[in-house]
Amino acid sequence: MLLRRFAERAVDVLAIVTFSGMFACVLAQVIFRYFLNDPLTWSDELARYLFVWCAFLGWVIAARRRSHLAITMMQSRLSARPRAALAVCAALAAVAFAIILSYYGVQITLRNADVETPSLFFTIGVVYAIVPVAALAVGLHALGDLVAAVRVFRRPPAAAA
Repeated sequence: MLLRRFAERAVDVLAIVTFSGMFACVLAQVIFRYFLNDPLTWSDELARYLFVWCAFLGWVIAARRRSHLAITMMQSRLSARPRAALAVCAALAAVAFAIILSYYGVQITLRNADVETPSLFFTIGVVYAIVPVAALAVGLHALGDLVAAVRVFRRPPAAAA
């Protein structure tokens, strides 16, 4: 439980840092380009990479909070057991997607581990590293959702309602 809370806090802090860094890069670029007539060569690229990381971290946070967009018209009309069965299917699909994305995310990260960025001090592999990490985190959240849905589904019908 302590490790989980630490990981959640780390993701939250990293999301704030990446968003703040992206904002600072764009603001600095505007100031340097339009007010000082001396554009920065690296800020656009860094802002783009920070946006990628921020988006994937946002995906992890949304998965943790179960706040992704959903159309619940059919789900809301079901009783507890069919709703749990639907949740099991959704969680299995999310786990499968996370496994596939983790696998290909590792592949693309390794392929780009030695490709240097045009104007920064790290490689493109660092940019792509968030893909398998975020997929793994979302997969873990989906596994938690799967366990909870199976528990509801396995209850006797009187207790599930």
